[in-house]
Amino acid sequence: GRSKVSCYSDKVQRLKGKMVSFEEKNREPYEEEKEELLSNKVTTESHTHFAGRVPAGSQIPICVAKNGVNHVINKAGSKKNVFSIGLACSECFSGPRLAELLRPGFEYEQKVMMDLLAGNHAAPLSIHTSGGVSAALSDFISALEPHLPWEGKDTLDWCVSLQLEGASAVWAGIDMLLQLQMIKHGNDTKRKMVAVGAKSYHGPPSTSLGSSCPLFTKHNQTTYPVPIAGESYDEKELLVQFEDFLEKHSEDVGVLLIEPQWGSSQVGLPWPKDLVKAYIKKAQAKGILVLADEIMCGLGRHGQGKMFLSDCWELDPDAVTFGKAIGGGVFPLSGAVIKTGGQLLGSKGRTVMQSHTFAGSSVRALMTGVEVLNTLPLYFHSIKKLGDEMKVIFRHLEKISNGLIYSQGQGLMWGALVSRKGIHKDEAVRAKTIACLKKNLEKEGVLPYFVPVGGFMVSPVVDIDVGTLYTIAEKMEVALKTTADEVNWVNVDALSISIRVSLQLDNEFCTSEVRKQCLSHLHFARTCTSCGTFVRPELRKRFSLGLLELESFVEPVES
Repeated sequence: GRSKVSCYSDKVQRLKGKMVSFEEKNREPYEEEKEELLSNKVTTESHTHFAGRVPAGSQIPICVAKNGVNHVINKAGSKKNVFSIGLACSECFSGPRLAELLRPGFEYEQKVMMDLLAGNHAAPLSIHTSGGVSAALSDFISALEPHLPWEGKDTLDWCVSLQLEGASAVWAGIDMLLQLQMIKHGNDTKRKMVAVGAKSYHGPPSTSLGSSCPLFTKHNQTTYPVPIAGESYDEKELLVQFEDFLEKHSEDVGVLLIEPQWGSSQVGLPWPKDLVKAYIKKAQAKGILVLADEIMCGLGRHGQGKMFLSDCWELDPDAVTFGKAIGGGVFPLSGAVIKTGGQLLGSKGRTVMQSHTFAGSSVRALMTGVEVLNTLPLYFHSIKKLGDEMKVIFRHLEKISNGLIYSQGQGLMWGALVSRKGIHKDEAVRAKTIACLKKNLEKEGVLPYFVPVGGFMVSPVVDIDVGTLYTIAEKMEVALKTTADEVNWVNVDALSISIRVSLQLDNEFCTSEVRKQCLSHLHFARTCTSCGTFVRPELRKRFSLGLLELESFVEPVES
């Protein structure tokens, strides 16, 4: 028999043969692997034993390949190309840009695999929280600090808890803030309630905080008044209602949860900036600590030019959460940061109680998170630019749908709410319209994120090019028109939601040298609209008709 050492040596050599460099691997055609991957030889039979997002036991489309928003799915044995533009803000980059984010961790894991197969000590890929942390943690914290949403962050006593997904991050933030309340007011303090918006979602409703309570009453939370998507409201009146809420509950509430821009519960509705600032200041004046939940709208997706919307709007919350795409859309990672009190917790022998086996333990997630934090700022300008284009697109879709939908959003996080007016006063009829719209969008090959409130969200990867954005919009236009015809929609007393269109026109006109070297930040991100390199100008002009006067289209100069 051969020795174990000899066997290990053979395995290492075989692995070395497979683990070619990134560059070499990228040059390989992968034709056989691709054919096998994209074949129809996949089965959904085992789905009968799976409980996921759809009713338990349902057949679920299998995503077999993707490149940005372009996905290949296998549904009922049939292969189909679709534009997947929902995904709840869970992805940020694609293609070569995603590969660069993953490269450091990929090369790290290659070395780990070599050591594992050789029987050597290997660097950790993960470590239980009781066994220490990885070296990657320090790099992640260093990359996060410059983006925290507070002035003088380098002198603040902030600390971060790392989790796997949004709900746990919210719990971790609440956990730390309530402990600070207990240190200040004593363990017997009444300030242990959490205030959530009357329309809110902070994780799976069965166990997370939020306005929905499908299994049992959540006695540790209370709800406060907020704007409602699709309904008119008076900001002054809302503020008075909130002041009344504080008078009644301020002695019991320790933490107030707020989303600067709602996700699924309000279909991407942004708060009025001045109103949310007033809410936060009034809550803090009553001794309530405020947690800004930016799991969905954070990481620059809001289009305001910084990592956190709280920073852009100078909200100054006591804590903030992040998650979703921080792991590149590949690795689960999230977190909660408190503005101050880290050392105070430590001095009292306290720490976050929301901890578990894999809290901040994945080395590859942390390494990818560092790359995401360092790369996203390069795209802040293009996210804003695409956000301006989204305003044009959704305003046009509202118009051609004859009020069937209302739109709201900013940056690359938008939502469309199906009207509750006219025939839709009957919720059964409205539900049929939503099902019809979903069917027609799927027929056009567009998969947004449909949410329970009755509408859908659009939050594509942030490196989407502007031409693809308008191609998708054209397909959505067809689906909306078809749906309106099929359900005999008539716009009766429909509420008009005004979307302010302030498209920032390109200051740089394209020259052959700019196009050749891609010196423009707009060309770098494939979002330039001054030339025809990335967008069909006639389609863009049709969508913007009557909204604003676009700059003259400049014919590309031959290089």
